[in-house]
Amino acid sequence: MAHLDYPTDFLGQTVLLGNIIKQVGLDGPSGPLVVMLATNGIDLSKDNTDCANAIINNNLFLAAEKASKKFCEQRNTLMKPIIKHLRGSFQFLKALFKLNFKLLGDWGGTISDSSKITYPKDTKERVDLFMTMKAKNDSYGASPSPLQPYITQNSISLGTDAMNGSTALMRHQSFTEAKKEAEYYREQRDNGWATSLADIHLIGNFLMKFFNGNPQAAGDYGYTVVNDVEVEKERILNMNISEIKTHQEVKLGSSITNSGEDSILIYKGKKIAGEPLEIKAGETIIVGKGYSIFSAKNPSTTKKGQLILKPK
Repeated sequence: MAHLDYPTDFLGQTVLLGNIIKQVGLDGPSGPLVVMLATNGIDLSKDNTDCANAIINNNLFLAAEKASKKFCEQRNTLMKPIIKHLRGSFQFLKALFKLNFKLLGDWGGTISDSSKITYPKDTKERVDLFMTMKAKNDSYGASPSPLQPYITQNSISLGTDAMNGSTALMRHQSFTEAKKEAEYYREQRDNGWATSLADIHLIGNFLMKFFNGNPQAAGDYGYTVVNDVEVEKERILNMNISEIKTHQEVKLGSSITNSGEDSILIYKGKKIAGEPLEIKAGETIIVGKGYSIFSAKNPSTTKKGQLILKPK
């Protein structure tokens, strides 16, 4: 049985609506959809207008989404070295204050009784933590800060990190605003497009019933018609001791594997008759002419049997 493969992307859906409207116009007043549209209260002119508005909102959504990604990348690029320096500094201080690691709290750090440091995930909180650490370091003035050896050894500029942190906060704010704007326009697009999308599905379902004998005709309206192909699956034929299985159907070219421990006998046709074909344990045969319908017998009086029927 054929079915319709509806587009899942917005632009594909708008193209489909345009094709529907075009074909309905070509069909004229005696077209197959005239009564159906009137009966279901479907106004293609309104759908077309709603489509145009939805496209505008979609373009605004895409622009805002692109901007949000740009600001996010810029923020992350600025924050990456800051986070690295922040973690490295606290690990150094943790090792320095090993006997009294709770002193990390004076530098803004959060550390558990088991000496595990917790770092914030929010951008503002990360920058705030860095600024607290920097302020503590700067508070030593001309006196040597406990952190200074690490800063010097790793060529870290807390001043540069502070400036980049401020810029990162601005980029984060821009990212948040752009993301919110993108969500708004996407919602406007989806809400304004909902009725038209529902109409597309109603029309498609009707056409598949109308063109029941020739479903491909729905393709004239822009729909993608898919012919369902029945997929043959692998089957397992279990056979008890001395059991007979009659009238088994397989396609030519399929394989029959004896996965049991003793031979199984295969007969042509719907019943056990004539000269059998022996399939030994572990053996596989390819179904040839005359065996597309077969019957099987497990001649063993002590062991169960099993055949695996695998499509070509």
